[in-house]
Amino acid sequence: MYETVLAHAVRRRGSEPVFATCGGRLPICDIVPGEAAPPMPCHSCRQYATGALTAGGFEALELRDVVDVGVETALARKRIAQISTVAQCEAFEHDGLAIGRLVRVSTAWFLSRGSLPEEPLVRRTYRRFLVSGMVVAAAFRRLLEQVRPRRVFLLNGSFFAERILRAIAEGAGIPVVTYEKGFLLDTLLVTEGAAACDLEVGDAAWRSAATISLSEEENRMLDEYLDERTRGGRTFDSFWVENRDDIATIRAELALEPGRRLAVLFSNILWDSAVQDKEVTFASMPEWVIEAVRWVSQRPDVDLVLRLHPAEVKLANHPTRERMSDVLSAAFAAMPANVRIIQPESTISSYRLMEIADVGLVYTSTVGLEMACLGHPVVTAGAVHYRGRGFTIDPGDAQTWRAAIDLVLDDPPDPTDRAATRDLARRYANLFFFQFHQAWSLIHEEGRSRPRLLATDAASIAPGADPVLDRIAGHVLSGRGPLVTPRSRAER
Repeated sequence: MYETVLAHAVRRRGSEPVFATCGGRLPICDIVPGEAAPPMPCHSCRQYATGALTAGGFEALELRDVVDVGVETALARKRIAQISTVAQCEAFEHDGLAIGRLVRVSTAWFLSRGSLPEEPLVRRTYRRFLVSGMVVAAAFRRLLEQVRPRRVFLLNGSFFAERILRAIAEGAGIPVVTYEKGFLLDTLLVTEGAAACDLEVGDAAWRSAATISLSEEENRMLDEYLDERTRGGRTFDSFWVENRDDIATIRAELALEPGRRLAVLFSNILWDSAVQDKEVTFASMPEWVIEAVRWVSQRPDVDLVLRLHPAEVKLANHPTRERMSDVLSAAFAAMPANVRIIQPESTISSYRLMEIADVGLVYTSTVGLEMACLGHPVVTAGAVHYRGRGFTIDPGDAQTWRAAIDLVLDDPPDPTDRAATRDLARRYANLFFFQFHQAWSLIHEEGRSRPRLLATDAASIAPGADPVLDRIAGHVLSGRGPLVTPRSRAER
């Protein structure tokens, strides 16, 4: 529905949109994870996509309209016939495209794991994604030749089909705009030249926002939203419905003695696209968590709490096959006495842990931004979108990472430093949540994948009728970089 509304808006602004779908004949894709397939739901997925577009007044080109999918699939299978290892899959290239790298995020997501070990299921799945990748690559090249688009607009930008189309289009000099649903309900993130899921607001927008204090109204809105987040408000993926948030009870349960310094590490889900290809300080997220345990084993004066991500077990139809607790069990025969592990099933509030922590350790979690908004020191390890914005500590390697945590604990920031961290982080949070997120009023999601159209007539999508739609449609047609709302309440 998002796409059809935007397509009508683009048409009203003088351009003619062309839709393209796979048509439901790929060997494998990432519409569902492996727990829900086989069989791949190609028939129902095609019906849904075609039906939605038809209801919106559009038809779509399918892969079979531009290539013989059966022939391309057979050719692709021949090309990978000699591939027998995961390493060979990762290194596979074809026709100028690093197909192995371009399909890796989808392979990991489908398998619900971050690492891809040399196992039969992993090899078999990876090989199938290589085949699908080559099929869509052939089709996309022909599609671009046939349609000759001025711009390409697609979802997310990180998963295999969209990532391959991005690579081909950008290689041909065609600008690509990506979008994704935002953290807040009924919002979109839109960016040109990058994957929307990378959440990058852009250096220019941050340079401007960093120098301007928040207004009273902006502070009120931010306080309200950050408070709602502690209860899972204004989002679909809520893991906080039954939180236990009494600090004294939490301390007692975790045997955390008052007066001892406390570091809290917040992990991500290993297969999440927010983690894939985000390595900076360590080679992987598991290596980071393992190093944290090794570090604290040499600091008997410090307690380390590992808060494993609730989504490892709480996402319907997508349970994690590579759990962080298994990674830790394989790495350590026994945990150091000063390490506490909070399992994903636990209802202990992560927000109360943020409050009592002396330092937060994050990979790519939004928790780091929220902690900084409280004035707490945060040490990052992955390429998270707020890294390098001035309010977190961002080491480049394991040695400086250890040293940074030691320094924060041994020489804590004073109230002035904490206030400066809090102020700068809040300016970024305002930019991220209320300027980068585009809140529109034409569609309301009553539940996951249950959008309701609120636009009542064609006039509601006409140029000038809705400033948010004007901005989004304008960015689809001619925007550069991330779409960021001008800093004005009137514009919001």
